[in-house]
Amino acid sequence: MATWSPTPPHKKYGVAIDNYVSKLPCGVNLQIGETVQILEECAGWYRGFSLRNKEKKGVFPASYVHLKEAKVENIGQYETVSPVENPTVLEVTSVLREWGQMWKRLYVERHSQLFHTVKKLMLELIQMRRQLMSGTLTQDQIRELKLRITSKIDWGNRKLGLDLVPRIDGEVVDVDRTSAVQLYQVHIRSQQDTQNSSSRGTVRKSKKKVLSHHLYFILKNFACNVGEDTDIFFSLYDAIENKFISERFHVKLTKNGLPVNVERLHSLSAFFIDLGNQDLARELYMVAHIFRIGKMVYSSGESKKSSVQYRRPYGCAVMSIQEVLVAQADQSEGQEDKEFLMKVYSCNNENEMWQLHENIIRKQLGKVNLQGSSYDTIVSFPLLLPAGLQANNRSSRDLTGMVVSMSLLHGELAQVRQENAFLFNKGVTLVRKLGFSDVIMPGDIRNDLYVTLERAEFEKGGKTTGKNVEVTMVVLGEDGEVLQECISLGEGELYTSEYQSYVLYHNNNPRWGETIKLAVPIDKFYGSHLRFEFRHCSTKDKDVKKLFAFAFTPLMIGDGTTLQDRQHELFVYKCEENVKFHSPAMYLTNLPSSGEDTIGTIGLSEGGATFPRSPKETFVISTVVCSTKLTQNVDLLGLLKWKAHPDRVQDTLQRLTRVDGEDIVKFLHDILDTLFAIMDENTEKYGKQVFQVLVFIIDMLHSEKFQHFREVLDTYIQKHFAGALVYKELIASFKRTLDTSVTSGMDKQEQAQNMLKAIEYIFKFIIQSRVLYGRATCGQEAESFKDDFMTMFTSINRVLAQPVEALLQVQVTLLKYFHSIYDELLRLFDLHEVARFIANAVDSIPLDHNMTLLNQTKLKCIEHTIKANIFRETVSRAILLSTCLRHLSHHMRQKQELKLGVAAVGDIIILIQELSHDQSMSSVVQENVQLLVDSLLELMFQGVMTIDRTGEVAGHYVSCLIGLLGLMNEEHYRCLLEGLTDRKKLRDFLLRIFIVFRELVKQDHFPRDWVTMRMLTNNVVLTALQYFSQALTETFLFMFDQQLWSSYFGLAVAFLTQASLQLESFTEAKRNKILEKYCDMRVPMGFEILSMWQSLGEHKLNFLPGMVGSFLEISLVPETELRKALIPVFHDMMECEQATRGSFKEVECEMIDKLDILISQDKGDDEYRELFHSILLDRVQIENADWQETAGSFVNSMTRLLERLLDYRHVMKGSENRDKRMGCTVSLLHFYHSDIQREEMYIRYIYKLHDMHKEAENYTEAGFTLLLHAHMLNWTCLMLPDDEWYPRQQERERKEKIYVMVIEYFDKGKSWENGIPLCKELAEQYEKKSFEYAKLSHILQTQAHFFENILTELRPERPFYRVGYYGKKFPFFLRNKTFVYQGQPYEKIQDFSQRLQTEFPNASFMTHNLPLDDEVINSDVEYIQICKATPVPNDSEILQDQTVPEKIASYYRANNIDTFIFDRPVHKGGKDENLFKNMWLERTIMVTTSTLPGILKWFEVKSVQVVEISPIETAIQTMDNMNKELRSLIHQHTTDQTRGVQILSMRLNGVIDAAVNGGISKYQEAFFEDDYINAHPEDQQLVQRLKGLVMEQVSVLESGLAIHGKLAPAEVVPLHRKMVEMFTAMKASLAGQNSPSLWHTQKRLSVASAPGALGQRSSSIPSIPPSPEKKPASPLSKSLQSPLFPVKTTTSKTYAISTQPPASVPTTPASAVAPSPLLPEKRRNSTPNTNNTPADTPVNQSVPTHVSRDSVLRHGSDPSLGITRTQSPDRTDNILTRSMDVIPYGTTNRHPGTGSQNSPRSSWAGPTVGPPIPPRTGLKGGFSLNSTTTSSASSITSSVSQAGGDDSVPPALPARVKRASAVSLQSLDSGLAPSPPLTPNRAVPTPASLQSSDTSSISSTSSTDTNGSVDSSTVPPIPPKPSKVRPLPPVPTTLEPQVSKSFGRQGPQPAFFDCTPLVPAKSGQTPRIPEIPEGSQSVYMSPSSVYMFPTSVYMSPSSVSLSSPPPLVEKKKNQQATAQQTYKSVPRPVPTPRKSVSDNR
Repeated sequence: MATWSPTPPHKKYGVAIDNYVSKLPCGVNLQIGETVQILEECAGWYRGFSLRNKEKKGVFPASYVHLKEAKVENIGQYETVSPVENPTVLEVTSVLREWGQMWKRLYVERHSQLFHTVKKLMLELIQMRRQLMSGTLTQDQIRELKLRITSKIDWGNRKLGLDLVPRIDGEVVDVDRTSAVQLYQVHIRSQQDTQNSSSRGTVRKSKKKVLSHHLYFILKNFACNVGEDTDIFFSLYDAIENKFISERFHVKLTKNGLPVNVERLHSLSAFFIDLGNQDLARELYMVAHIFRIGKMVYSSGESKKSSVQYRRPYGCAVMSIQEVLVAQADQSEGQEDKEFLMKVYSCNNENEMWQLHENIIRKQLGKVNLQGSSYDTIVSFPLLLPAGLQANNRSSRDLTGMVVSMSLLHGELAQVRQENAFLFNKGVTLVRKLGFSDVIMPGDIRNDLYVTLERAEFEKGGKTTGKNVEVTMVVLGEDGEVLQECISLGEGELYTSEYQSYVLYHNNNPRWGETIKLAVPIDKFYGSHLRFEFRHCSTKDKDVKKLFAFAFTPLMIGDGTTLQDRQHELFVYKCEENVKFHSPAMYLTNLPSSGEDTIGTIGLSEGGATFPRSPKETFVISTVVCSTKLTQNVDLLGLLKWKAHPDRVQDTLQRLTRVDGEDIVKFLHDILDTLFAIMDENTEKYGKQVFQVLVFIIDMLHSEKFQHFREVLDTYIQKHFAGALVYKELIASFKRTLDTSVTSGMDKQEQAQNMLKAIEYIFKFIIQSRVLYGRATCGQEAESFKDDFMTMFTSINRVLAQPVEALLQVQVTLLKYFHSIYDELLRLFDLHEVARFIANAVDSIPLDHNMTLLNQTKLKCIEHTIKANIFRETVSRAILLSTCLRHLSHHMRQKQELKLGVAAVGDIIILIQELSHDQSMSSVVQENVQLLVDSLLELMFQGVMTIDRTGEVAGHYVSCLIGLLGLMNEEHYRCLLEGLTDRKKLRDFLLRIFIVFRELVKQDHFPRDWVTMRMLTNNVVLTALQYFSQALTETFLFMFDQQLWSSYFGLAVAFLTQASLQLESFTEAKRNKILEKYCDMRVPMGFEILSMWQSLGEHKLNFLPGMVGSFLEISLVPETELRKALIPVFHDMMECEQATRGSFKEVECEMIDKLDILISQDKGDDEYRELFHSILLDRVQIENADWQETAGSFVNSMTRLLERLLDYRHVMKGSENRDKRMGCTVSLLHFYHSDIQREEMYIRYIYKLHDMHKEAENYTEAGFTLLLHAHMLNWTCLMLPDDEWYPRQQERERKEKIYVMVIEYFDKGKSWENGIPLCKELAEQYEKKSFEYAKLSHILQTQAHFFENILTELRPERPFYRVGYYGKKFPFFLRNKTFVYQGQPYEKIQDFSQRLQTEFPNASFMTHNLPLDDEVINSDVEYIQICKATPVPNDSEILQDQTVPEKIASYYRANNIDTFIFDRPVHKGGKDENLFKNMWLERTIMVTTSTLPGILKWFEVKSVQVVEISPIETAIQTMDNMNKELRSLIHQHTTDQTRGVQILSMRLNGVIDAAVNGGISKYQEAFFEDDYINAHPEDQQLVQRLKGLVMEQVSVLESGLAIHGKLAPAEVVPLHRKMVEMFTAMKASLAGQNSPSLWHTQKRLSVASAPGALGQRSSSIPSIPPSPEKKPASPLSKSLQSPLFPVKTTTSKTYAISTQPPASVPTTPASAVAPSPLLPEKRRNSTPNTNNTPADTPVNQSVPTHVSRDSVLRHGSDPSLGITRTQSPDRTDNILTRSMDVIPYGTTNRHPGTGSQNSPRSSWAGPTVGPPIPPRTGLKGGFSLNSTTTSSASSITSSVSQAGGDDSVPPALPARVKRASAVSLQSLDSGLAPSPPLTPNRAVPTPASLQSSDTSSISSTSSTDTNGSVDSSTVPPIPPKPSKVRPLPPVPTTLEPQVSKSFGRQGPQPAFFDCTPLVPAKSGQTPRIPEIPEGSQSVYMSPSSVYMFPTSVYMSPSSVSLSSPPPLVEKKKNQQATAQQTYKSVPRPVPTPRKSVSDNR
């Protein structure tokens, strides 16, 4: 058997390569990319843990893990593993994981822009990480890639608000080896780098000044149809100064456009180098001149190539360099250089070629033409057009010009070459500037002469046309030979021996403007000259160029200087064509070259040949010399040749200072040698002057242009300097200049300043000279040299010691450059001597002077000294450190130049921190740190307290303090505290430290994202506090100092609770980094506080109750161990106060106050509550009995308070939690008022609740809330203090103000009945107490206005819902409790459920309403039950009075109510076709804790009672309700005959038409038969009551028809006639029943028809109150609550329509329901329904307004009602729940287990979804029928029970079918088989009511077999009529499986209609009612009709869907139209499926 074995080191670390979900109890789940640490292995399995969750260890397959190399430390139980990878790779991995979580959150929070930005950045990081790990990159590429990666990471962190990562050269700083000061500096730089990053995450170039720039140029393709070989010259042109500033880049192409040199096919590129900042500031253009090489006149038809080639002008192209710079700025990292198209222009006149580029730049388009091109001649290199141009809108055939790319590179050329080596490896051409660059580099040897052919003028002679002049230029040496290959037309091509200009056709005054470069060797420059030969190129004489003149010029002038940089006008000498220039001397020695040359005569003849010159002919050139060897300066030449003229030396030295710097640096070596040679020649005569020239040259090298020549000077001193004796003169001159500056005027001081600027090189010359002298003399005169040197330093010290304003500049200059001589001094002196020199110089400066500039320079000098090498040496540092600290401490104490002083201190700390890592330096570091502590620590503590935090010095100052504390060890702390021997000094010191530390803990000095700096600060503070707390305990405990101890505890609390240490609020990556580096610093600090508290002993009482809040805040820190340690402190506090004061009341009060505040600050959690309760309760239980009970009660109260506060905090955010916030607030409000009697807290939460109600516009509830405060006040004159809501005022004034506010709220909330009593109370006060009649008048007017509003204003109805919250996940105030909610106006149960689901998104909405077991109640899942509740009015007297206006009565039906009911049907007994024989109602009565409305819109149910109502009682209620409604309608139309009769018509027709179909006969059959009376003799009175109601209905109908006939308009007369006929038949039917008692009852009751008698007669009949969704004041609304009426339909199917929504489902267990005790025993023990038919359907009925509340709720007190408490625990009645009434529309959640087949309560527990409607398409309505539904009474009743809606119909709108059951309907086609059964997956059109014209009765009776199936043979065929309803479409077979699944079981399922709702209206419009076919009849029925006709389908008014209630005016307008327009349209198409709540969510 395999065993587990430890893994070897190479198997310790791995990465998951796939997702793994373990099914083992000991397994570990893995996600792809997750890293694991492996502990053991066994047979293909690993045991270990994920590094994300180190606590859980388990096993996982080895195949899921890829092993990686790792470093293992502490092998064994505590081993740690870290991967051996590139640190940058690890950082990228960590960053991607951290960003990944935030990236998903960005998507959820809809931050789309940042989401896509981060996504792009993450992909780039992944790609670069892959490149970095590939191992194929060079070191340079790796370095560059790392910088790009870190730059992107830093930029992304900043965008995501993450922490700044301190870096040095791209690497993360090692905090352990970095001082706090250096870390601060790194943070500053990193922050700047991050801010300088571009939006693409790339680092922008730093702002460091760059002196050199280089333009990289590539010619990518040439698209010009030249036709011949081509020369292209590219150069840079300055458009401001109109001159070229660079050489030319020469490209030679063949006539096909290919390079002549095939090797350069892919490398036509060049660098235009050495551009300066001034050049970039110019208006630069890239100019391309194009010349064709071929015939004089080009002809495209000629193919023969001429033997003589001419350079002819073709065109020019121009592009601005600014376009390049802009494009490069917009270019992203890694993107290829942007390509540009340079259009080629030609000039109208080729003579303008020389200025064609200027015309193009100036846009003088009239002088230029845009060149066309042909596709065939477009050539690219390589031979493809670039993709960018191919993608252009225009075709490539339209291209004109050249495609180029350009980019600008920065830095020295050597640096650029190193960084871009791949560019230089392509054979790139370097193109220099015309002249020297801004920065002249050493070793840059140049000897170039640039000649520009400007213009010429020639005589015509005897010809009419001009010549075709070609100029040929050659360079001839001194010997007359032509210098070979020294002429360049442009860089990029080979040098030639002669130059030929381009030819202008027939032009005697040509202008070329072409520049040629001459590279003449320096040894051949002297004596050489240029010769220009002019030839005429005839077009007639082919292949012949005739020479006709020449010109020449020497390269050097007679004085030895070169040709001057300017234009030169040369003489043109005529010559013959065949002249041979055998010897240049023939014209050099005899002919002048120009007007400045006086040599020779005008002409010369040789062998008969003469060179005449015409003064009209001239030739102009311009020259520029760029040479490091040749000069044009005579003065410089005179110095170098001083020995030739020794008498001119002084004059030459004087004039040398006026020589240009370029000439000096070119000859620096020679000039220095000459100067020191002159000094050696005669020191006394020339020494002083030479010293001044030397100073001048050194000063010149300090300029930016020549700073690189300082290296040349250093090299010269070290290798070439040979002045061994000059040191004496240099020392003497230096000292003499300094001494003179003290006593002389400003001119001498200026000389001294110039000398001191050059002090570095003066000392280098002195030291090197002395070294040379010592070598030569073996160290002779060493003492003399030291003495001279000491005198020189004495002069330096004397200058520094002079507190004279006149010497300030000299002193400043000396200190500025003083540090530059340190290293040179060490060459001749030891460390001690040099350190003493420096210290004496610094100490010579007075401390008490007030010259700011001198102080600044001195501190800078100290800073340079600290950074110098000499300060790193132990010997010298011992001397310099004390000197530096003395000056630094002085200035810091005086607050002088803090920035410079702090910077110097920081440098010292950085240096000592570096030295501390060297163990051999430990003793020295110890001494240095001690010196720092003694000098600066106390001073820095004082400085931190007073420094301006907003200043830039504050952060650096604090970092220095932290760095110094970080350097201190135990010995330093001991010495520090021992030095404070005086107790007062120690106290002040500790107090100051605690204050400073508290400031540091606030972290205001560092930005929020500097987490590394903050954590280092916390670590240092924690370490220091551990030492200082010892001093506090040892010194200030016996002699107690409360202020000091309080300061300490305050600091400790601030440290623990600071945001930087709340690790749980950080990301996982950040938290792990902190824990790995510092652990959780809150834990040691918490235990330190605990230790200090325990050491207080008897002094603890001094901190009570003040420290309660502090310790409470600490204990709330989410660290378990810390909480366990600190919670017992509260018991200690309680015990301490109890023992001293006899109670712990102060601790209790303080804890309550602070806990409320702290929890609201998002502190604390459930774990804290549990620990608080368990720990303190355990402590309390072991205490003495005398206060054990009190303490235990306190602990329990605090625990309950914590529960409520945590719940309150949990719901404080988000508008969806508004109701929860209100509930939490009320819970806290009651707790403070009832449990702990904290009045101030109670009032605080009253106003919090008020503010929430006001914000939600719950004005009524806001008024009731303020009344809580008002009831606490009396009408007295007691003065009350001011608070946050009211000013200081009398008690009566405050109560009055609150009353006024409440009255205003009640007015806004239309709750005028509640405002009237307040008005009366105020009126009494104004009238009888305060006699304020003005206010009395106003309040009485308000009261009158309220009375008026009650009768005139429309108040919308609000429904009520019962809501149960089950599960332990709910907040305390909701958990396992039931509430009654008051909904919004006209709010349907679907909308209400949706609102709750938004508030509780994680809750499961249960699909049943059965009582819940303990498993659900105690589960960790949130369950919600919802059903509708009916209010039971309290004011029954008002409602019984028929004379009370309807608007008044309607208010009391739904207001001031605390009792609610809901019913559900229960079938008892056997199966019967007449459902009413065994239909019982189970009524649940709920009493809430307060009346609605109140301070909330909901209240908890405090008691629940369940009663049962017998079938006959149900029938009595139904009949009585309808009679009441009809009587009310008749009364309304009698008193107001202008009302429309639509509603009355519908009600009468519904009752009468239903009666024809046998409605009342069903009651007769069920209850009036002898069998029933004999079986239930105890129901005799109820039977008589029902008979009386039946006959009463006949009387009422007769009255109704009478008033209807009187008021009916003409179009309603046919309907009236029909109703009269039906009514006659109904009476005949009743008369034929042979029931004398029935008629006797009718006659008796007819007397009681008068008002009053009727009310008295029916007062004892209980009923269900109307749904609060229906507006009692609306006749139409009342019509929708009609009683039981059968419906006769005339469509092809038989339907019955119900308009009353069934009741909600009760929550009382079935076992709690018992039959009435008035029933006989056999009735009480009736047999359960054994058929398991879903027949128990909830029914929602109305409580009659005349019935007393007690009669409804009294159980067993009224024999006529039979209302009893439940008694049968073993009842197994089949009770169904209506999913429609239980869950919101579309909710899919379902209580587990309720769908079981074996449920004792029901054979079918309801569908799994609600409403149980299959997917639909089309409109927003529709209904479905079940294919397996039978027509048996039980199954039909079950279907109907699921059908009714729960929502009321707003006024003035007819009811619509929402859900109804489906039955097996017989086809109406005669002789045809029955229609296929309907299924829930079929969407069918809305069944329409039929018009009165369709009066034919349809027999709907069908026989059923024992299985409930329909026997179609018993159904007689009915002739088909015109269909009013669209035929049902066939059922898709693919949907059949979904039927069983949706209902949760197999077999026959109940089916449901979901009919088309109203068409939603737009905002502000009345909803549109769909139409039905004309002639159809709208019939509205009560739910009781369900039980009359088993085969009927029912309609509920809840199906009406309204977006908003229609206005009252609309109701009145639409009353007439409603009766006629209802359902006029054809049946609706298949409706669109409605999204479920879960889908929406």
